[in-house]
Amino acid sequence: REPWTLERLISERAIALGSALAEGSHNSYSSALQSYLAFCKSHDRPVEPTEDTLSFYVVYMARHINPSSVQSYLSGICSQLEPYYPLIRQTRNSALVSRTLKGCKALYGKPVSRKAPLSVSDLEKVTSHYAGSDSHDDRLFVAQLLCGFFGLMRLGKLCWSDKKNLQDWRQVILRHTVSWFDNGFGFLLPGHK
Repeated sequence: REPWTLERLISERAIALGSALAEGSHNSYSSALQSYLAFCKSHDRPVEPTEDTLSFYVVYMARHINPSSVQSYLSGICSQLEPYYPLIRQTRNSALVSRTLKGCKALYGKPVSRKAPLSVSDLEKVTSHYAGSDSHDDRLFVAQLLCGFFGLMRLGKLCWSDKKNLQDWRQVILRHTVSWFDNGFGFLLPGHK
């Protein structure tokens, strides 16, 4: 067998790390890691997260996506690589990486654009609109909307995800756990993050 160059070893290790870490992990974290590994490979950088490599990654990515997203990517990269590089959080929080990210936010950042939150008057409009409907789906929609709003619940607790890896019976409210009371109702949510 022919020996490999250091570059080839680094590249092959990056591919192996990416495959090992992405399995069963959260989609966005593995996406961030894949982005980082692709950056390292295409720029001939070591996978080991150094201040230089992370700051170069920040500058490069901030020209392609919103710098706030780059900050989220760094969190995902840290979570995924920490078992292999225990000092990665220190490296990520170093002055060089932090200031590079801050500078990129100033140069390329976009203001946050959010949808207006639901209000009680919005809920009144919806309930009025569907008040005369006999459709099961319409009634279910109104029930989910009101439960989610007043229960401060996330959408993922109210419906079954289309994504197989996010489907978890412990994370949804099951019909048989609903209890009715004189002045309301309750239910069991078996699991939580």
